[in-house]
Amino acid sequence: MMKHRLLIPFLLLFGFLLAEAGPIRVLFLGHPAKHHNSSEYYPMLAKALGRDAIYFDYTMSVEEALGDAKYLGQFDVLLLYANHGTIKPHQWTNLKNYVENGGGFVPVHCASWCFGNEPGFDKLVGGRFKSHQGAVFSARISDGKHPAMKGVKAFEAWDETYFHTNHNPKNRTVLMVRDAMKGDPHTKPEPWTWVRTQGEGRVFYTASGHDARVWSHAGFHQLLKSGILWAAGDAVHARYQKFLAGREPLKYEKRDNIPNYEKRPEPLPYQLPLSAADSMKYTQVPAGWQLQLFAAEPQIVNPIYMQWDARGRLWVAESIDYPNEIKAGRKGNDRIKILEDTTGDGKCDSVKIFADGLNIPTSFTFARGGIIVAHAPEFLFFKDTDGDDKADVREVLFTGFGAGDTHAGPSNLRYGFDNWIYGTVGYSAFNGQVGGEQHRFGMGVFRFRADGSAMEFLHQFNNNTWGVGFNEAGDVFGSTANNNPTFFGGLPATVYGSQRGKSAQMIADTPRFYPITPNIRQVDAFNAYTAGCGHAFATSAGFPIAWRDRRAFICGPTGNLLGMYDIRPKDSGYEAINAFSFMASADEWFSPVVAEVGPDGNLWVADWYNFIIQHNPTPNKGRAGYDAKNGQGNAHINPNRDRQHGRIYRVVHRGHAPKQPTLKDTADLISALGHDNLFWRLTAQRLLIEQQRTDAVPALQAKLKTGGHAALHSLWALEGLGKLDRETHRTTLIATDPVLRRNALRALGTNQSSAELLYDSATLADKDLHVRRTAFTALASLPKNDTHRKTASLLMQQPVNAKDEWLRAALAATGAAELNVIGYKPSANMLPNASFEKMGDNKLPSDWATRTYSARRPDLKHAVETRKEYVRTGKHSLRISAETRHDSSLFARVRLKGGRNYILSGWVRTENLQGTGNGALLGVHELQHAAKTKGVRQTADQWTEVKVEFKSEQDREVTVNCLFGGWGQSTGTAWWDDVSLVEITPIYKEKSRDPAKGTVLAGKEIFDNHLVAGCIRCHKVGDKGGIIGPALDGIASRKDADYIHRALVNPTAELAEGFDKLGASPMPPMNIILNDQELADVMAYLLTLKDKK
Repeated sequence: MMKHRLLIPFLLLFGFLLAEAGPIRVLFLGHPAKHHNSSEYYPMLAKALGRDAIYFDYTMSVEEALGDAKYLGQFDVLLLYANHGTIKPHQWTNLKNYVENGGGFVPVHCASWCFGNEPGFDKLVGGRFKSHQGAVFSARISDGKHPAMKGVKAFEAWDETYFHTNHNPKNRTVLMVRDAMKGDPHTKPEPWTWVRTQGEGRVFYTASGHDARVWSHAGFHQLLKSGILWAAGDAVHARYQKFLAGREPLKYEKRDNIPNYEKRPEPLPYQLPLSAADSMKYTQVPAGWQLQLFAAEPQIVNPIYMQWDARGRLWVAESIDYPNEIKAGRKGNDRIKILEDTTGDGKCDSVKIFADGLNIPTSFTFARGGIIVAHAPEFLFFKDTDGDDKADVREVLFTGFGAGDTHAGPSNLRYGFDNWIYGTVGYSAFNGQVGGEQHRFGMGVFRFRADGSAMEFLHQFNNNTWGVGFNEAGDVFGSTANNNPTFFGGLPATVYGSQRGKSAQMIADTPRFYPITPNIRQVDAFNAYTAGCGHAFATSAGFPIAWRDRRAFICGPTGNLLGMYDIRPKDSGYEAINAFSFMASADEWFSPVVAEVGPDGNLWVADWYNFIIQHNPTPNKGRAGYDAKNGQGNAHINPNRDRQHGRIYRVVHRGHAPKQPTLKDTADLISALGHDNLFWRLTAQRLLIEQQRTDAVPALQAKLKTGGHAALHSLWALEGLGKLDRETHRTTLIATDPVLRRNALRALGTNQSSAELLYDSATLADKDLHVRRTAFTALASLPKNDTHRKTASLLMQQPVNAKDEWLRAALAATGAAELNVIGYKPSANMLPNASFEKMGDNKLPSDWATRTYSARRPDLKHAVETRKEYVRTGKHSLRISAETRHDSSLFARVRLKGGRNYILSGWVRTENLQGTGNGALLGVHELQHAAKTKGVRQTADQWTEVKVEFKSEQDREVTVNCLFGGWGQSTGTAWWDDVSLVEITPIYKEKSRDPAKGTVLAGKEIFDNHLVAGCIRCHKVGDKGGIIGPALDGIASRKDADYIHRALVNPTAELAEGFDKLGASPMPPMNIILNDQELADVMAYLLTLKDKK
């Protein structure tokens, strides 16, 4: 009976898969290891076979792949390429049943070593890896007539020479063999590629595939393609052939004006556009998801931004004029449209024009009963006052955005948790007045009040910024152009005042993206996010639980894809792990520019749908193959730009049933604050404030005690209504929910009352480092004074604060100083082969590589110098020379730690070194001018030491350069020797072993009047003081000195009666506010508080 139950999920799913024509779905099970690097090789196969509608889902988790029979059953084929040593019983049962019930299995190369604890696995595969050597060879085809070998030809590549054991000849046919080679443990041909059947399923195995030399080979791609199609089975193959026959083939024509920055032998041909229905047939979404078309041309053309109103209707900014058609008076052809499904069939059937006559609107958001539109240089406010869905109010909110480059202006407007409106801007920047204050900023995230009364620049990024998004805690993330798909805004730039400091950093482990077609056209940052835009999170129940509030979606239009990153907490910040593609298309027009979670909880995608997505630089013959002209919007003029297409999709997870709330009365809005979709929570919060629903205050205050989403948004609703009273605020600062504590800290102001609330909470020493970072941000935001600087300095003495890059940055912004430092200690030299004594295969120093920034000509030479007069120590130095001007270097890679200080130094000698650059110097490429030494020029007969001290603001890998030219170009010759990079760590004065002796009067002064400690604000002594904490009359009679000291330095360890229900003390550890002497003084005073006899 049990066996039949196990069959049911597979049979049902296979029946579903076979019911309709469709692509081949393959689950690729890899592993995290760099050896047999599946994460590098899987994308090569996906790109090679994507146009053939063979789609791969990738996982490195055995449990994710094999733990759920229903999930596994969604796929036609399982491909295994990994080194997983063991398999659990339920996983093996699912795999075995999957194959025996008709699933295809394609184990590749090292897969024959996997799952050694299960003997049945060797039988399933047909053999087990035993040993290998390595060589360049070609496996010989022994059965070319087998259908699994259709189109396969022998190919030559370096590979491991696998030898197998535990052969299972039952139902096995050998298709390729490897002839014996010198050193092999066999003399007969070794089976290399074979097929076998087991139950209703098929197994295709090949020993090929050690590394990129094989995985990048077209012959290997064909071998796996043929193997996958055979393993999928005849019924699936028939379904697949029906699918291919039913989709419009891709058609191409040769055209001019196709930029060729990639230096292909010929520019790519022009692909003709597809209908929306056919484009979907070239587009992959994950198994278990469905791609649905909501709207397409002529309903919408060139959608540049989209949002939804409180009724759940989609609003879209449509820009026909983008990028170069800047009209006189800025009256153009662009519109804001309302797209609605009135019949409930999931498709747009009603299109209304809310506002027209616009000229390149780049974003909008809902506010004050209307919308605010980014229309550089102005921000405009539109409102419909008579209910006909047409704007009859148009006002200029403020002006100041640069309009010289249309792809570098403002974008991504959205309502923030804190009731400000957030947006991004590129290098076109902002320079203007808002609320009577002058602002000037660019390339980052800003916020402003909906009435235009105030503006702040928050997070400085490093490029055109096209994405901003929030997780469910309200943290700020973003994306930019050129290799920066995900940023975290760890500190607001406002904490630095007029100075500049680190407010954001790129957190992606890799900026690479993963297309499913080789026909990718990019300007630079090849094979990576050239134009990363958007940063939406999976913030609804429409996503798998493992994705929620963790997975972020980044558009990569130059790769015809929508990518994903898993955002994970790391110390007090975050890291982002590349999770490959959520949506990818072989249709070269597919250009996702916006991806957001809609009111139904599904991910919606705006497809610009255009063959030309590139803006600038303008092509020229030397760089892109032809000379183009620049347009008014600073984009190159290209007749192939399209102004007739555009699509809006949504991607639906199978089984998701959306719940749309009603937002009519106050009770509805309060209820929606706990909705499973962040869209509705923020919408309800905004409406409560805009409609001034002050009758909601008691219910909002009650929600704060329930925790979760409803408490968080109730907090901000109260703040926006001006009803967040001091006692309510104090309660949220010591809430058990760390996310609520973080947001309570963000809701603090900069006045004395807020400073007291901050110091009277325990958040400056919170165990949750994200709460602590937010508390340090609140501290840094207060007006600068000696008290706050002293507090920050004391906090900096704690190792966890000093080592964490964000905590350290926040304390430094407050003015923290290193206390009791008597010197610095250098580490060992971090640079490899620092005196260039070890030689590599390329006759250059090992561990060092060349990099040339100028056009390279034959007279540029990089070499190891052996002449004694040009060597400082040892036998070698490094030499770079050029007869014509060059900017070049040799570099080595090292890893820096955030918040640490370093000294880069070395010895330089020059001979007739001239030109426009700095000469010969050392520098850290990624830190630019912040970490470069002085340059040596002309002729320096003696060795000159160059040195620079710098601080790394983040953990990162960098390249240390021996620079020739350096921010310019030079001629002549330069030598480097004995280069060094060391970390310098402070040496602290040892504390006295004798404890400080306290003074009662000094202690009473601190107790009564200290600005920060201010014990009297919370504790009553006699008839004076607050009642937040326990009264301290007679404390020295009830408790001993050790208890009192513990209560001062770790107030949460032993909670006073009444505070145990809260789970935390509102009192901060006093040793982070007071120095040793002050702490001793307070102790001395408290020990005088005895019961009167």
